[in-house]
Formats: sequence, C-alpha cells, structure tokens
Amino acid sequence: GNYAGAIAFYNRFLKSGYVSADVYYNLGNCYYRTNDIARAILNYERAKKITPSDADLQFNLQLANLKTTDKIPGETQLIINTWWTNFINFEGERGWAYFSILFLCLALMLLLLYLFSGRLAFRQAGFWGAVLMFAACTAAFMLAREQYRTLTTHSTAIVMSPGVTVKASPADNGTALFVIHDGTKVTIVKTEGAWTEIKLSNGNQGWLLNTDIEAI
Repeated sequence: GNYAGAIAFYNRFLKSGYVSADVYYNLGNCYYRTNDIARAILNYERAKKITPSDADLQFNLQLANLKTTDKIPGETQLIINTWWTNFINFEGERGWAYFSILFLCLALMLLLLYLFSGRLAFRQAGFWGAVLMFAACTAAFMLAREQYRTLTTHSTAIVMSPGVTVKASPADNGTALFVIHDGTKVTIVKTEGAWTEIKLSNGNQGWLLNTDIEAI
C-alpha cells in the first residue's frame, strides 16, 4: 500500500487540530508497516490515552514493543495499584463522562420517585437509590476528570533517536550513565533548557537532549 501517502494524510489531519484515537491508531499502523517502530509506538501510545481499553490497539502496541532494542522491566506494583490503574483505564474520558450523565439521570428519576410516590416502600427505594446514583455520578465524574488530566498532561515520551547516552547532569560533558534506544518509553521528570531529565520503568534516571524524545 501507499503508506507514505497515508502517513502524510493522517499527519495533515492532526496538524489541522483534529484529534482522534482512530487517526493515531491508523497512523501508528502505517509507521509500523514502514518499520518506523518508534513513531508507531508514539502514535499507539497517543491513541491509548484516548481509548485505553481498545483491545486491537493494545495488541498492536505489544507487537511494536517486541521490536524495540531495550527490554526494560517495570517497577513492581502492589496488586491494588495495578487493579486501580486497570479500573480507571476501563473507559476513556468520554466514556466516564457518559457514565456520569447516565447516573445523574437515574438519580433524578429516583428522586422523583421519592418525592411523588404515595407508597412508603417506593419512597424509601427512591431515596436510597438516588443517594447511590448521585455517589456513582460523582465517582464517574472524578474518573473522567482523571482521564482528562492524563490526556492533556504530557508526562511521558518516546525516545526517537537510534541510540541515546543518558547523562548524570544536563551537560554534554556529563557522566554517561547508560544508553537507551528508539521506541523506549520514558517518564519526563523535568526540563532544564535544552535538556530533559527522564526516568525509566526500572527506576533508572538521567538527562538527555529534548530533541531525543517526543512527548506522548
């Protein structure tokens, strides 16, 4: 296929301000087909921020990660932290927002039942049901806000340069700590001038040039 043409087409879409998980996903597929693994991972990760529970996206991202040079183990997480992350990522920002609206509508319907029902049992069911739905609405709203924060905060990045020597300080003559390669995902700690301090999933930390990475 004409992957170069498709890449140019999707990039024009994104530059025009149109943000879509499907566009990022398809762009990632095109980069994967042209063996540009770093840009494939970058766009898969951007799509994942919008639709974190998409099974096809997760599968393709795993395939792309298998082709990277660096195989860095992640930090050990408590089971409850893993469960909470998976729960939040069950839906994206819009999904949790829709749930919040749904729970609010149900709460209002149950409140009407409480206010206008002539039977005590229905009034009690309406009252406690409304309380429960209002609580669920609030929880879904908070999860939507958390997903929105994740979507708009660029706290992670993908290494784009083929081989990067990470330094102990933000300077060309800084002590070399380790080397990472294109496609590796890093956490952005802070930026200082032309340098960015990054952290790997195994806890290793150091400095590299801003031009060596691209924010997700």
